[in-house]
Amino acid sequence: MDAILRKWESAMQTDPGLQDRLQRLNPAGYPATKRGDLLALKVKSEKKPVVVSWDGKSIMVERRQPKNPFLAWSIEGKKFKEIFLSGKFPPVLVAMNNDQKSIKAKADHHNGSIVLSCMVMLQDCTEGGGKK
Repeated sequence: MDAILRKWESAMQTDPGLQDRLQRLNPAGYPATKRGDLLALKVKSEKKPVVVSWDGKSIMVERRQPKNPFLAWSIEGKKFKEIFLSGKFPPVLVAMNNDQKSIKAKADHHNGSIVLSCMVMLQDCTEGGGKK
């Protein structure tokens, strides 16, 4: 799992499109992306969640307890492997649509779209996953 997390983090840190979106300003000229934990993905078979966070300069992927994440998603270990590791599900949104009861998100559209970009990237970076 740690090797996969490092791969996810590296891909997100080097993706120019994601970096551009993270750096965008709102109409008032302030950063549009919240700093802190954007995504907490709790895999029920694992002790610590996977947390994707942004500090204003770089994006990190860690296994730790989240602090006020923008989006929290709880998923069964079997479903996590099926969605992120098998390559069967190109769009992560399929899984989210099938499991709405365990997804909790705040209302800000920009941060929500950043989180979905992160999740699609996470899937694209896993062994066995990726674009076909």
